[in-house]
Formats: sequence, C-alpha cells, structure tokens
Amino acid sequence: MEELNSRSLNKRIKYRSKLLKDLRQRFRKEYFGQLVQKHNEKQSRNPQIGEIVLIGDDNKKRLFWPLAKIIELIPGRDGTIRPVKLKTQHGTVLRPIQRIYRLEIYSKESVGGELGGEESNSNNVTDNENNVTSADAVIVRKFTSYGRPVKAPSRLDLLNNVCYTLETLSESKGGGCCETK
Repeated sequence: MEELNSRSLNKRIKYRSKLLKDLRQRFRKEYFGQLVQKHNEKQSRNPQIGEIVLIGDDNKKRLFWPLAKIIELIPGRDGTIRPVKLKTQHGTVLRPIQRIYRLEIYSKESVGGELGGEESNSNNVTDNENNVTSADAVIVRKFTSYGRPVKAPSRLDLLNNVCYTLETLSESKGGGCCETK
C-alpha cells in the first residue's frame, strides 16, 4: 500500500514539474518575443524601484535571459538614470538601462503607490458624473472609422408584445384565470 502511494505521488510530482516547465517555456516564447518588439518603441517613463525586468544578453537566446528586480537606480552627473542595480536569482548585478527590458509586471510596493493616485482620479470622475441632471440629457454619438454616425438598431420585442396582448385580452373579458382576489 505504501509503495502504491509513493508511486502515485512521484508520478504526480513529475507531472506537475513537467507542466510548470512547459508553461514557463510557452510564456517565455510567446510573451518575451513580443516584449522586445515593444521595447523598440520610445519609452515614456523611467524604470522604478521594484519593477520586474529582463536582463538582455547578446550571448544567450532571448528565452534564456534572466529575470531581475530593480533595487537601485543610479543617476549620472546630469541626473538621468543610466545604470541600475538588479537583484537576480543568483545575486545582484549592475547593468545599463539600455540592456534591461521592462515587463508589464510590477512589485506590490510600486503597485500600491501608483494605484492610490489612480483611484483618487476615478473618484473625481464619478463625482462629476453625479452632477449631471439626468443620464438621458447626455447623448453620445458614435461614429464609424469612416466618419458615418452609427444608428442603434430598433429591435422587434415580440415577448413583451405577446404579454401586453394577453393582459389586454384578459382585462377586456372581465377577468382571467391568473387574477387573485
């Protein structure tokens, strides 16, 4: 009985590790492949402490670039950030900003600070929406990509039409089976 349990557990462990390996490989192939293409576009914001990045390496394939977390930003004499200190799985390294590729993942510390500002903006938007006298007063017109106005389709509502006819028929006959007294 113990051998059977240990065999099934060993099989389960092998299966889970294989599944994890396959998912990691797929993620690296699909996501990282598109990420470096996005990196070529002009970056609008500077990296922040706690951000997760890929460390680019000319000697390795993109799939095998290590992940790291930014732990320190080192400004130059003119105040712009050029090298960054990164914490990898095996230690800390210093890399130029041109060799790191930012992911869309942020650490919990940096997310908390950024989301706080966004939440306050969303509260202001809802306050402004409450100032509108009625929702029907504001008409939003949608346009196609060619500039033509989009007309909302008028739907034939047969279900409500049938219910209305049944109600009017029962009232005209002086009552019906559904009324309770």
